[in-house]
Order: sequence, then C-alpha cells, then structure tokens
Amino acid sequence: MNSTASAPPTALPRILFVHDFRPDSLHTADLIRQLFLGFPPENLAWWSFRQTDRHASPDLRAARCYEFPLPNRLVPHQRLAGLKSACLENFWVPRAARNLECVMAEEKPDVVVALLFGWSVPVLAHIRWPAGVRRHFSLWDFPDTNGMTAALGESRSVRFVSFIHALVRQADTFDAICPGALAELRAHTGRRDGLVVHSGFEPQHLAALEKFEVIPDDGVLRLAYVGTIISKSDFLEMLAALKKIHSQIPQRIELEFFGGRNYRSRAWFEPDWMTEHGMFTDDGLITALRRCAWGIVVMDSAGEDLRYSRFSFPNKVGTYLSAGVPVLGFGHSTSSLAQIMQEHRLGKFTNATTGEDLEKFLLESLRLASPRTAFRDDILRCARTEFNAAEMRARLWRLWGVR
Repeated sequence: MNSTASAPPTALPRILFVHDFRPDSLHTADLIRQLFLGFPPENLAWWSFRQTDRHASPDLRAARCYEFPLPNRLVPHQRLAGLKSACLENFWVPRAARNLECVMAEEKPDVVVALLFGWSVPVLAHIRWPAGVRRHFSLWDFPDTNGMTAALGESRSVRFVSFIHALVRQADTFDAICPGALAELRAHTGRRDGLVVHSGFEPQHLAALEKFEVIPDDGVLRLAYVGTIISKSDFLEMLAALKKIHSQIPQRIELEFFGGRNYRSRAWFEPDWMTEHGMFTDDGLITALRRCAWGIVVMDSAGEDLRYSRFSFPNKVGTYLSAGVPVLGFGHSTSSLAQIMQEHRLGKFTNATTGEDLEKFLLESLRLASPRTAFRDDILRCARTEFNAAEMRARLWRLWGVR
C-alpha cells in the first residue's frame, strides 16, 4: 500500500494516472501523494513525459510506469518559446497521444485519472478514448495564467483552455482546486457536479494538533516558505518590507525555505537570516514546520494575474495548517486565498501592495505573541471541515469507483 487506508475498500478500480512527472519525481506535488495515500500500487499504473531527478525512497509508488519523454530542451520557457511550442503541438503531441492510447490498450484501466496541466492538456484532447473507460479530470490551474501565456503564446493558451472545457464536458467525473475554479468551469461547461479537492490534514496531523505542545521560546521567530515562488515581484516586495522591519521585532527573524528549489543561489537570498532546507518526506516536512511561527503565502497582490489568483489555490496553505502553523497571507482581494481567509480565521491576510502598508502589516502580525496558540482553535475547526484530507480523499475515491 502507498500507506494504510482507514478502512479497507471492498472494490478497487484499475487506475491509469496521467501526469507530467513520474510518481517518484522530485517535482511530483505533495497533493498527488496525499490523494493516493492508501491506494494499493498494484492497482495503479502511471503515464508521464517530463524528465526529472527522482526520490531515492519515494512515498508514492505505482506498479507500472510508462514514459513518452518530452526532452527538457524543448520545454517552452522564454527563449524560442513560440517555435518550441509549435514543434511540440504539431509533432510531439500527436505521437504522445498515440503512445498513451497504446498504454491504455495494454493496461485496460477501469478509469483514467488525469491532471489537466501544461502539455498533458492537448495530449488528452487528441486521445481516441476506448469504450468503457471512465475519465476523471483534475484541474489545479488554467493554462492562460501570465506564466503559461508567456511560455505558450496567447492564442495557444486560449486554445488549451478550450481543450479543458471540452474535456470536462466529456468527463465522467472531475474536480478542481477551489470553488472559484469550479464556478469558472460551470460557466463554460454547464457542469455542476464537480468536487473541490486540495491539500489538507491527515488524521495523525489532526491528532497532533489536538494534543498541541507549546514550543519553548528560543528567541527566534521562524517564518516558513514552502514550495515554488509564483508571484515573484510580490514576493520580492514582501521580502523588502520584511527586511526593513527586521530590527523592530524583539526576536531574531529566520526565513526558512522548504522544497529544494535552490533559492540560496538567488541574488536576494541572505544567508545570515535565511535558510534553505533539502527535501523531506511528507511527514518529515510537517515535523520540521512545527518549529515555525508563521507560514508565508504570496499570491499576486497587485491583481496582475487574476486567472491564477482567482482560479488556483496554494497547496502550501494546507501544508502549513497541517503543522498547526498559521498563514501569513499576501494576495488580491478577489483571490482564492482571500476567500478562504475571510471565511476562516487561519492567520493574517493583507492585500497591501505598497512598501509602507506591507511594513505596517508585518509589524502588527509579527508582534503577535504565540501565533500558533492564538489561531489553534480556528485551525482545528477548519481542519475538521474544509481541510479534512481523509474525507476529501474518500469523496474523490468514490468518484474513481472505489467502494
């Protein structure tokens, strides 16, 4: 088993999962591992196309892994992005689709589960689906965010969005990362039966938070940042404000990065008060985060990329809360982050964009005594409802056909 299920299911479908990365890739999202927690590897096959480094001891395993490599040198970024995208769409995508069809014919899955992201979208749109195979699609980001549009080009991004709408219309079941994304899909497909699925508390994390041990004060205020920096300019604005008020906080501030993104090589990284950790197991990450007072989330405060901030949701929120760490949130007032933090008292949130306002917010927030204790009861209430990973997983598995 990928882990121990809370109650053994009586019927398990054969699943073929479609994703950019292998199950043991360093880039496979924590949420994917969480969604397959307890699912037997022998019932899971995997198709991927991106080449990355791998975990030596992965938490997630599949019985059979298939790959149709997309060479890293052809992945569109900034340089020659239009030419690379055209080559991929006209030559690689049709061949990848035929390869995936051959894998489906060999595996004969009961259900294909696919994350609609990046170049998997046109591949899935070109599939000739065999009769009797159910389709479940997951959406975490639309392909017309600023970053994706820069890589794909505007017309191709719009086309990929139309592919997603068509795939969701045809799907047997589907889920999205936040209510805003479901509402957007509903407006374009008419589907009202989608499920919201994001990261959350595992039972052992909930039990640990219910016991709650006060961490001794060692004179250090640890701020955590997990994963990728998406809104780079907003992050740098926050960092500049944090550096300015640094000396006005009685404790020594340490900003700790988790996720192995090599931020220590960036020009803004200051090793005298910043630390970057290596990769952790999922439970190891939660344990490490429990030393921190706040978890930072930065999500397009200026509203320059509303397709991202309204229709995506930072999974680092669930990761922080699982460790009992309140959120220090920066984002636009219409973002999914603003919505969840208005509905639940999970920490402090601001939509400030100027240095002066950011400094004021940070001073007020970081002077709060014992933030983990101050927000504990509210985080617990939210953990039992919105962020209950076991319940979300059970609902999702029912859509996959687990009984």
